[in-house]
Amino acid sequence: MNGDVIGAVLAGGLGRRIGGDKGSLAVGDQTLVRHAVDALRVAGLPVALALRPEQPTPLTSHTVAVVRDKIDHAGPLGGLQALLSWLPAEWALVVACDQPFVAPQLLSELLAGTHHDVDVLCGQPDGALEPFPGLYRRTCLPVIDRMLAEGARSVQDLLAAVRVHALSLRRVRRWDPELLSYLNVNTPDDLARARTIAARLPALPGRSKERR
Repeated sequence: MNGDVIGAVLAGGLGRRIGGDKGSLAVGDQTLVRHAVDALRVAGLPVALALRPEQPTPLTSHTVAVVRDKIDHAGPLGGLQALLSWLPAEWALVVACDQPFVAPQLLSELLAGTHHDVDVLCGQPDGALEPFPGLYRRTCLPVIDRMLAEGARSVQDLLAAVRVHALSLRRVRRWDPELLSYLNVNTPDDLARARTIAARLPALPGRSKERR
């Protein structure tokens, strides 16, 4: 199915709680955005970045496209709108740039799912749907457009409005026993925790060191 999928990283957040652009922060020997890009590349996908309109563009040599949010301060839902409006494929496998430990094997599990009668595939590791990483179909776009026009900003509300298939906890743990793929770096404490975890984890095959 990979020919029908583009990998995508949502990297347009303002990072207010952490004091700046999250994607440029280092965890281990790579920036957060590079962790996300590399996980998608290891899964065999070309990668697009979703950014704010005036945001500097990182890692252009490793991406197929940069798409810009159409609506300011619309959060991840705005990033999804930009991606799906541009998307030259049927699906986008989307990772948030603040998820440094996404397992490429989990991404491959999402890619291997059944896709014909759903709009979104994502994980359900703790009883609740986790939107990222997630596989989003272009059929989500009309719903997203309507939600944004009405002032809605919640990706959880999107998941409640479309057809979703969720990976069970058992399937997620097969590739990610500690559920680290769902760890988000939103605050300084989160960043400190992520750096502690990175110090004990082996490097993932196929992931390259950040060029400085």
